[in-house]
Amino acid sequence: MNRKHWTEPNGVFIVNIPVDWQYRNAVLNNIEEKSPYSFEAYDNSIGCFQLSCYPLSERRINPNFPVQKSNSKVEWLESRMDDSEYDMYLWHAQIEDHLCMAKCIYSGTDQNHTAVKDLIKQSRESLDTFRLIPLEDRNHAINLNKYDNFIGSLASSYDLRERAMESKSYIEIIAVISNQIDAFLRMSILLKKQLLENSNEIEIKYLFQGDNERGIIERRIYKEAKDLEIVDQETFDELNDLYDLRNRVIHRYIISHLKTVDIAGISVKYFFLSERINAVLKEIEDNQIEQGIGIYGNGYTKDYEPTKNDQNIAFSMANDKHLMKEFKRKIK
Repeated sequence: MNRKHWTEPNGVFIVNIPVDWQYRNAVLNNIEEKSPYSFEAYDNSIGCFQLSCYPLSERRINPNFPVQKSNSKVEWLESRMDDSEYDMYLWHAQIEDHLCMAKCIYSGTDQNHTAVKDLIKQSRESLDTFRLIPLEDRNHAINLNKYDNFIGSLASSYDLRERAMESKSYIEIIAVISNQIDAFLRMSILLKKQLLENSNEIEIKYLFQGDNERGIIERRIYKEAKDLEIVDQETFDELNDLYDLRNRVIHRYIISHLKTVDIAGISVKYFFLSERINAVLKEIEDNQIEQGIGIYGNGYTKDYEPTKNDQNIAFSMANDKHLMKEFKRKIK
């Protein structure tokens, strides 16, 4: 079974789960992103797998369980807790400063179903990959997870772009492609700074903006890209000019003399500029591979051909980003 990694929102642990499982807490509005973290199959779910992690200071140390080391294979204590309606497998482990628990829950009437047996098997295999992240590495784990979400969101934006281009929705084309250009430049800045500083540090401020955080505006990104010689003066001017036009399109279409034919022309300009900026990003990625520095300096190769598992992971990330049936990709 192909797998993808999932990081606890606070960087406490990481686990590999089947690529066709969906993290449910982020989907259901009435469930907070805290323990227990619940996972189910995207399609035809027959049960769920849950993970929980609590500080030992809150739950008291059980002297009958060993306290295990973090970032190493975990030995789980398995038990059962069935009732008249549901069957439940339970797993417990004390790891460093946390009590970690897992559950596999399904209807008792389905206990002999092949899909249930597979769910239990996949739950055990996922637990084999569970690692509690050392305290000093948790912030880095959070940043890596935000980087993955950035990449997944960027990939998902192409679904919106393709649909907009097929329907000739020029305003949507401009909105999406201007977002993509901003993303290409943000990534280019991050990678270029890693090269200049010979660092693997991920400056997450370029890739993520929380609901209550002040982010870096597009014009500031354009300026930083020019200062780092990622774009030249001519491209910098073009970025700013097109951004002015984008604002007119989005905010002043009705209250200005702007014509729809003008918007179509602006969308074409944005398309060709995005291709050029994307090529610049690819060149910086290749420089990291050649120099062995930064995100792409470790384990990446030039002209890498994605595997079937890579494709399934990308589809899974897109599904999680969209949460809409019309964009849902089939995972095989």
